[in-house]
Amino acid sequence: MIEIEQLREVTEENVLELNELMRQLRKDHTVETSQASLAQLQEMVADKNTILIVAKDGQRIVGMALLVIILKIGKSIGSVEDVVVHEEYRGQGLGEKIMKEVIAVAKARKLLTLGLTSRPIRVAGNKLYQKLGFTIKETNVYRLKL
Repeated sequence: MIEIEQLREVTEENVLELNELMRQLRKDHTVETSQASLAQLQEMVADKNTILIVAKDGQRIVGMALLVIILKIGKSIGSVEDVVVHEEYRGQGLGEKIMKEVIAVAKARKLLTLGLTSRPIRVAGNKLYQKLGFTIKETNVYRLKL
């Protein structure tokens, strides 16, 4: 049975599993991506404003979403990053379960809004976000490569 939970401790095996999920998520990008280290992931799960929600099949991580809490003057908002389900587990509703847990955590933390971005080619993901009540925000997205 697959469980959805917040990852609170990271093992070396988790590092491999999370890096594999990120490889699958970013496989259509032309830019080489770096691998996460055990130290980086331990720092991430220790941060109270970074919440890693995972789907686990036994001890194996097979899906994830990252909720980043952003403190602003007078409010807190959330950004959802890196939503992915392992290729072998897609089509089982795990993405929806993971996202519902992210939303529940955001509500419990009294966040004002949740934002995310999704490339148009991710048809299933875009349909899921709309099903869950996310709406497209007309905006310009800018990025500065450092």
